[in-house]
Amino acid sequence: MCTIQAALACLLAVTLAILPAVAWPAASKASTGPEKATSKAELESGWTARPAAKTAAPALPPPPIAPPDLPSGPAIPSLSPAAPLVPAIPAAGIPRPALPALEPPAPAAPGAPALPPLPPTPIAPPPAPATAPAAAAVPPPSTGGRTGPEGEPPAAARPAFPYSGYVSAEAVRIRSGPGLYYYPLATVNSGMPVVIEGDAEGWLALRPTEGIWGLVKKSDVDVAPDGKKATVLAPSARIYAASQSASRSWCVMATLKQGDTVQVLGPAAAADFVKIAPPEGSHMYVVAQYVTAGTSPSGVGVALAQLSEPPKVDPLVEDFKKADAALAEELKKPVGERDYKTLAGAFKEILDQAEKYYLKRAAQDRLALIQNLDAQQTAYLKVLAIGERLDKRLADIKAQETARTAEAEREKNLARPEFAASGMVQALESLQDVDYPIKYKIVDPNNHPLVVLKSSTYDLSKYVGKVVGVRGQKTYLKDWRIYLVTVDDLEVLE
Repeated sequence: MCTIQAALACLLAVTLAILPAVAWPAASKASTGPEKATSKAELESGWTARPAAKTAAPALPPPPIAPPDLPSGPAIPSLSPAAPLVPAIPAAGIPRPALPALEPPAPAAPGAPALPPLPPTPIAPPPAPATAPAAAAVPPPSTGGRTGPEGEPPAAARPAFPYSGYVSAEAVRIRSGPGLYYYPLATVNSGMPVVIEGDAEGWLALRPTEGIWGLVKKSDVDVAPDGKKATVLAPSARIYAASQSASRSWCVMATLKQGDTVQVLGPAAAADFVKIAPPEGSHMYVVAQYVTAGTSPSGVGVALAQLSEPPKVDPLVEDFKKADAALAEELKKPVGERDYKTLAGAFKEILDQAEKYYLKRAAQDRLALIQNLDAQQTAYLKVLAIGERLDKRLADIKAQETARTAEAEREKNLARPEFAASGMVQALESLQDVDYPIKYKIVDPNNHPLVVLKSSTYDLSKYVGKVVGVRGQKTYLKDWRIYLVTVDDLEVLE
């Protein structure tokens, strides 16, 4: 059986090898000529195929030939495709180099341990020239224990917290928190000794020194009778960072729990707070690159009391504040009494001497404000003067009217005729109960009757006992041997 199978395999291999070789020359001759002949069908249809490219494309492999029927018997094992018996024939004109068969790596011997890789062989540097002098060993420059763009020391070189250090730059601001948003507590110079107790993203947490204190609400603590200590009464009390030069005090530097005791330094500027020493766990912050671990090289540290000194202020800034305060006081005066000329001169002098832009701009703004206020006051005074002139004119008109009225009254009195009689009005006793128009008389100081009176205009009974002057028609009564005056005008004299 093995012989039959071997013979059939050889026959199949020979057939596969001979058939492509016989068919390949004809196909190669028909497709690799200088030009392809036009077929009869193309001539009759009037269409000519596009000439083929000069470089022939690789031919398709021939179809496999089915093996002949085999007599019945045991199954024949199939050949492995991974190792073909006959290699494929390449297309004409395109040589195909035979690829070497890839062999899997040989398995390691059982029980033999894998060998470790060899370490790289160090390459020795070239020898220095004989004439060059030997270079002296130069230590690397000191970086203050910090390397890299972030200014942080490597983990191996960073000392454990807490450790001592010093400020290594001039005019460094110590802030209440780890960021530029937090307000500064002090400004220190190079050589200032500090104690570093932690770090936070490029900022170092320093132990508070002299000149830094905390503020706590009076309602949260109970101050001892001696005023030196206080006990926290609230469940939690916030301690706010403050200093003499700090203009704000909102940052919480520590939080205490009920029962904690603190050292009282004295009353605070705000009436609702108590000034205390920074409790344990309080910190102030500085940029890490401005602090170096160790002792100051100069050996002389800046006094800690420097933290309590306020920063230097430009004298012109102080003059500006004084002028601004004077302006505020001047605005409290009534309009019309404000002296803007002196204020304008003060701000003009500041503007002429100032070199900083912000100070010049502030002085210019104040001068513009004063100019505007002065213009408003001038306009107000003009309107006020108009009112005063109107009041004066009205008073003059009233005085003239009063004078004209008095003059007219005087002229009227001068134009009136003389009294027909004058004296005291008395009733006629004999005619009191008689319905007669003549019931009153005028007597002289000696009580002698002068005239008798009658009037349809005046109620003479109202003038009894009064000294009057009467005008009217005067008629003599022969029977009474006295004059009768019909009163047309009566004037009380007394």
